[in-house]
Amino acid sequence: MAANVPEIREIQEGQITTVVAEDLEIKGSIRFKSSVMLKGVFEGEIFSEGLLVVGPTAHVTASINTKTLISHGSITGNVVAGEQIVLKNTATHNGDLNTPFVMIENGAVFNGSCVMERRQSDSASEPSVETTTHAEPEPVASEESSESSYDGENEEYES
Repeated sequence: MAANVPEIREIQEGQITTVVAEDLEIKGSIRFKSSVMLKGVFEGEIFSEGLLVVGPTAHVTASINTKTLISHGSITGNVVAGEQIVLKNTATHNGDLNTPFVMIENGAVFNGSCVMERRQSDSASEPSVETTTHAEPEPVASEESSESSYDGENEEYES
């Protein structure tokens, strides 16, 4: 079963739509659809349909739900990423990860659990097997069989 692993490429700061500077401290909730790089301090919740980059100087304490996360900095909190999570060699992550694909570079620190559930591809790629179970009718007890008993200790039948 070959999985379509997303390509992991270096992202330059100039390719990021919004950059939150190192000297900013933000508390609250942010939502975005494109790409954001956090370089300062953030505490709260992050909801993203795009790319979240946590810079090497960033300190994030948040629950994160994003498409893709690339972390170079410090994150405390659980992350759900629909596509992938990349923890670079300078990253520190304390919390759980849930994503189909994860890459943790040598040198990164990860303390938590990781769940990697991949969606099943189209039903055409895997054959569908349908099984039908037919229950057999239970036998009707006769008077003879009702007098029979089983002695488990002696493993004998008595009539």
